[in-house]
Amino acid sequence: MRNIIWSEEFSACVERLGGARAIDRALDPVMDALMRNPYGFELIQNDFTSCRFVRTKAIGADAPALIVAFTIDENKNVVLEWVDEDEFF
Repeated sequence: MRNIIWSEEFSACVERLGGARAIDRALDPVMDALMRNPYGFELIQNDFTSCRFVRTKAIGADAPALIVAFTIDENKNVVLEWVDEDEFF
């Protein structure tokens, strides 16, 4: 069974966005999808980094559109690395 792990950087990003309650509604469907098939998301890979990301749409006025970057560790756990508001969505 896979786990979803919040990195320290991800936790700091969440706090900067107003805390978990501020973005939980947008992250709920993402967490479900990451548990099912994290390999189904777009991969960014170059000489400097390798990560996957997901973009969400805004849900009303209380849940912003987000970009969430994550990696998959050697145990197939999903490590959430970074999150920020998606200003272009």
